[in-house]
Amino acid sequence: STTTTTTMVTTTRGTTATATRIAHARPHRASRREPRGRWMRVTAASDADGVGVSARVGAKEVSYVIPYDVVKKTKTYELRVYGAYTVCATQYDNREQGIATLMEYIEGGNAERAMYAPTQPLTTRYSKDGKTMELALLGRRARESIAAPNEDSEVKVVATGGELLAAIEFVGVATPEVAEYYRSALANALADDGLRAVEDGSFRLNTFGPLYSLKPRKNELLVAVNMG
Repeated sequence: STTTTTTMVTTTRGTTATATRIAHARPHRASRREPRGRWMRVTAASDADGVGVSARVGAKEVSYVIPYDVVKKTKTYELRVYGAYTVCATQYDNREQGIATLMEYIEGGNAERAMYAPTQPLTTRYSKDGKTMELALLGRRARESIAAPNEDSEVKVVATGGELLAAIEFVGVATPEVAEYYRSALANALADDGLRAVEDGSFRLNTFGPLYSLKPRKNELLVAVNMG
């Protein structure tokens, strides 16, 4: 069974955005209502065809999948070639404020007042330049157009994909110590196979499940891999 509550969260610009919490039995499944009141059930999943969500709006099944192909699978990691897709992204210091900033854009706080489908996973990128948070823009509305952020927004719309990534999965709470453990394990496994990351120390973290929950959940840690 699931329960859904809506809260107001202050963004990095002092404005507010709605945030939906979903409580459910499995950490990689989530459900919420569409902002316009139409019933939507969203299920997060990952497989060889990509990672994302499928949604049922009434009797119609809709798929929101970040495109990738698995080119190699070992006992430790998957090697994936990602296709092109678009994300809304923001730099952040506080996790909840970062999520609220993205949700404000997705729920109509943009130049077209366009409302985009809720997608998973939530991706955070860590590098020597800092950290960013992003959500993929997928589904029918995203195919029609990608709205520019408002002039005073801290959101950027970014084209991404077209790269080779290695992914290691784990279930739990992705604390900095846990993330470093799996980043190191992934780096060692890649080195054993004669592969190396594009940038040492940089990685991405995909998290599935309720955005504002810190309970154990499905996670993926990914690093970009040199193709040469």
